[in-house]
Amino acid sequence: CGGPSRLCKHMFFTRWARLHGKLSTRVPSHGEMPSVYSEAKLVAQTYQSVKQQLFKAFQKAGLGTWVKKPPEQDQFLLTV
Repeated sequence: CGGPSRLCKHMFFTRWARLHGKLSTRVPSHGEMPSVYSEAKLVAQTYQSVKQQLFKAFQKAGLGTWVKKPPEQDQFLLTV
């Protein structure tokens, strides 16, 4: 249809930002919403913790290291 896929990073980030906005009004200490996708991922503590556990599990199982994508791929602004 000419629009972004519902599965693209930008769409996920947009929907997460809307949810974050709703939570911020209910939970005062919820924090400021990052406007760059890569920054939002960095401050997501649970996400970062689980990601590290996954990387360690791959290495422990002898599956090698996770191939990292270029950081520029996640450096886009949220434009709602």
